[in-house]
Amino acid sequence: MMMDKDKGVKKKSKSGHILIWLIFLEVVIVVAGIGYILLPKEDKELEALLDQDVSIDYIEETETEMGNPVPKPEVDEQFLTINEYSRPGDKTDGIKYIVIHYLANPKTTAQQNHDYFESLKDLQNMSMSANYVIGLEGEIIQCVPDDEIAYASNNENHESISIENCHKDDSGKFTEATYDSLVRLTAYLTEEYGLDRDQIIRHYDITGKECPKYYVEHEDKWEEFKDDVMNYREQCREEALAVIAAEKAKRESEVDLLAVYLESNARDETDSETENQ
Repeated sequence: MMMDKDKGVKKKSKSGHILIWLIFLEVVIVVAGIGYILLPKEDKELEALLDQDVSIDYIEETETEMGNPVPKPEVDEQFLTINEYSRPGDKTDGIKYIVIHYLANPKTTAQQNHDYFESLKDLQNMSMSANYVIGLEGEIIQCVPDDEIAYASNNENHESISIENCHKDDSGKFTEATYDSLVRLTAYLTEEYGLDRDQIIRHYDITGKECPKYYVEHEDKWEEFKDDVMNYREQCREEALAVIAAEKAKRESEVDLLAVYLESNARDETDSETENQ
């Protein structure tokens, strides 16, 4: 009986020691948490950097490495069925021009014109299409991929991207929404294919056809349109470079913080070795 009692006392004592250790660990954790909260901002940033394994060597992005800074507008890809009347499936010889058109059927929508191009495979009465059609509300439908020939720009089909535009009346003037989408799409495409201002042309500039009508009759508005495209491109480029510059400054700040830490750590180790000697 005495032995059983001693065992009970030992078990109780052991449990007590475990409880004390658990309480001690909880106190340490709480103190550590408070310490972290009270750490200076710089120390917290340093700890985060060390956790991320930030490298002092980083790739410096340049304007040529950042890709196309002009965002691609929202495009609804509805590619036509490959056929000899609207989408032959032939590849271009490279893109040298963006050709602007207008649709000679006022008040029709982008979808209606897309569907008409698609129907030509069955009608088989003419050849006609475009790479893109922009609607009255600014919606953009892509009918033919950029690198494929569309039947819109005569002898320039093999080296151009054609954009057809809907309009409300016989003046051929685009709605504000159509115009805005045209500026953004043209800016994106010219940047994407490395084209200049003089490589934005009208159907009129190829054949003398009065297309797009409003911009043939109003030469000043045509020049204004090209200005808007180039200004938007430049705005996008500046914004992209600003983002890169901000990221670069952030990385340089991180590198400086790490460098100070490493230098301080090395100095402490040297002082410690000196003291031990």
